[in-house]
Amino acid sequence: MAASESIRQCRDVILNNKLVTFLSVALFAFMITTIALASSNQSKKNAIQECQAELSDSTPRCSVNPTKDLPQNEPVYLRHDGKSYHLWYPSALVLKWNTTSEETALLCSGANNVLEQTNKPLNVKTCSKGQEFLVEGATTAISAKDLKCKDSVDGECAPNVEPCANNRGVLNKLGFNAGTGGFITYIDSCFDADRSSVLYTRHILPGAAIANAVVADAYQTWRPDGIGNKIDADALYTQTTQFERFEALLGSKAQAEKYIEPGKTFLNRGHLTPRGDGIFQTWKHATFFYTNAIPQWNVINEGNWNNIEQRVRIVASLLQEDVLVIQGSFGVLSLPNDANQSIAISLSAAGLDVPLWMWKILKSPSKNAGIAFVTLNNPYETKKPDELLCTNVCERYGWTEQDYNNFTAGFTYCCDPNDLVRMVPHIPYEGLVKEVLTPSMLSSSAKRLSAWYHLILVVGLVHLLRMV
Repeated sequence: MAASESIRQCRDVILNNKLVTFLSVALFAFMITTIALASSNQSKKNAIQECQAELSDSTPRCSVNPTKDLPQNEPVYLRHDGKSYHLWYPSALVLKWNTTSEETALLCSGANNVLEQTNKPLNVKTCSKGQEFLVEGATTAISAKDLKCKDSVDGECAPNVEPCANNRGVLNKLGFNAGTGGFITYIDSCFDADRSSVLYTRHILPGAAIANAVVADAYQTWRPDGIGNKIDADALYTQTTQFERFEALLGSKAQAEKYIEPGKTFLNRGHLTPRGDGIFQTWKHATFFYTNAIPQWNVINEGNWNNIEQRVRIVASLLQEDVLVIQGSFGVLSLPNDANQSIAISLSAAGLDVPLWMWKILKSPSKNAGIAFVTLNNPYETKKPDELLCTNVCERYGWTEQDYNNFTAGFTYCCDPNDLVRMVPHIPYEGLVKEVLTPSMLSSSAKRLSAWYHLILVVGLVHLLRMV
């Protein structure tokens, strides 16, 4: 329970991107203590030599800080594994190049979009020094801050790639079209075309980098690519259309008014893969597809579902690894009509079902351990459902949150991922784990994180002592 409490206490620090401020304070305290101990000139000299040795072993040849070194229309940073390009998942708070021969690439995807310096969408890039890079087609080294695309990179959808969910759905891939370099996937989305509804999405969350993710820019326009032409999602998500649909389903205006109150209670386009999990603006932009959204009550979207998203990012940061995140929906919400009959709720006769449950699985690949969270998509419920999707293990494994019993914010409980996969047949088997992840299992990861932050303090100390 103590470990779980620690996670809650550090939420604001990490998720409001205050980590830099925290480290600055820690750095100041560390330097003052060290200077006091190094009272003689010889002690200072020894401290400098030790710090310089550690700094020499750890400093990359080039680096790019996502929050400081990227322009407004940033390109997508890619790696090449010898066969193909793929998304670069940062393994630290910054992107690092250890040698000048390390080949990476910049992508400006989108119609007629190109890198300003080369007029090409896909560009090979190598390290020069610091934040300076050599780009194929350019004659001089260029600063990372100047390497920008002509237009904003908003992402694309590669639809109907293959069957998913035991042939119940089709797999859409959200990411970036690199032309001859192939499609660069960020999100896998399994879409039920018969009901125009998303079954699940899957993505990787870089835990070592999430604390330094960029702050999201302006809200993006939602795009319909990948959902077919059976529904007009833009129209269906308006509050006026929702009220009309509820009135038709529930039999009267008075009954509809119990659930849809414009400006107060309504159904949002709820992200499955959250934009907050994206390290770069380009990744965040790629989340704004309807094939990554479900109808979710706004008070739940802003309530416990948001709390779960934040908690997953904190856990990923403590694990300091690329974690697997799978999230989706199950069942259809039913509400009583004016004759007190239970009516399944959808935003259209053609589908876009309002889910009864939302679920999210976080899995640590290195530990083969995970935890699942399940939220009831009904702010009007007042008691726990008689049947849950799986046994509530929040208290048993240390994941209890007081707000999870707030029905207005979305009643929430925890599950063994294996139990959830058995109950929800469209969840990929990739969500299975060897054991349930607990807050106490994060302690060893936190120690590794502490050691890494210690190195940051050492780097700052070197610079200070050079001025003594």
